Amino acid sequence: MIRFLLVASLTFLSFTAAGQQTALLETSADPTVERLASDLYTLGRIASVAEDAGVARQLILTIVDENIRTLRVARADGTYQWASLQREEAARVRDEKTIERVHTESELRYVTISGDHGYRVLVTVPPKQGVFRNNNRVFVRNVIAEVTAFDGKVSRHEIPVNAWVNPGDSTGVALPDIGRSVIATAELGVESGGNRAVAEVALLQAKLVDDPLNPYYPAVQRLLQIRQHAAERTINRGALKTTVDEALLSMPGKLEARVAEQERAAEQRRQAVLLGELKGSLTIGDATPDVLFELEEIRRLLGGTLDEQGEARERLATLLAQLKPGEQQQLH
Repeated sequence: MIRFLLVASLTFLSFTAAGQQTALLETSADPTVERLASDLYTLGRIASVAEDAGVARQLILTIVDENIRTLRVARADGTYQWASLQREEAARVRDEKTIERVHTESELRYVTISGDHGYRVLVTVPPKQGVFRNNNRVFVRNVIAEVTAFDGKVSRHEIPVNAWVNPGDSTGVALPDIGRSVIATAELGVESGGNRAVAEVALLQAKLVDDPLNPYYPAVQRLLQIRQHAAERTINRGALKTTVDEALLSMPGKLEARVAEQERAAEQRRQAVLLGELKGSLTIGDATPDVLFELEEIRRLLGGTLDEQGEARERLATLLAQLKPGEQQQLH
């Protein structure tokens, strides 16, 4: 309930801000694009108004992940129309154990790990046992994998390895399929009873790769960038806001609408100057760098000697005359 109210209030804030810039919200024939644009406005408001961006982390990730699933077109079995798992490492599940059984015994040390989207089992022997003691080589007899496919079918694979792994080295066993879930067991032994060793068994998890032919591929890549910023231990609010804004401008027509609005605002400023109208507020861009530099010099002189203060008043009078509409003088 709290999350719903937070989303609703932030969405209202985003639409209020968007309502002040209606030129940026051009009507699109694609409702998916408009929903995404609305969510990007919401993300921008969260990044701007949240006192602690880290507090809103889960909300940001939820909104981003929901949009990514929609744009990739999620299927009921957990796969996607526009993304597929590839045999590239995205993450790994690992476990390190002490190996004491001798490789000639009928039953060896079993090390079992499990995880989603596994495609390879890796056995690594570190150079050291702890800090000071050298490690010993490890014998890998078999790797046994129980793979649950995306259609729910379970298959069992016993893969003979029969290889020694020296300290500082590793050996990998490729699984025949990328499973929705995998339980893998490695059978490990040592050379003799006095040569205890330490070995790590890891399950490499496949990477979900987007199809560039997806019509929403650029939007998905932008959302992944936003997710990366939101998942950082300390959220960089500025980088997050910039990435969200760039994602919004990548939507069809949004950049052109933003530029058009800025040009309209600039023209309104020029007309106000010519007519001598007051806006009642100062905004960024009302003064050029030359004007700002001159004002800084005047402020510095006003804090100096009597002669410098007199010079400051003269320069201020000159500046005011130069800024009046119709004056053609230039600052020197």
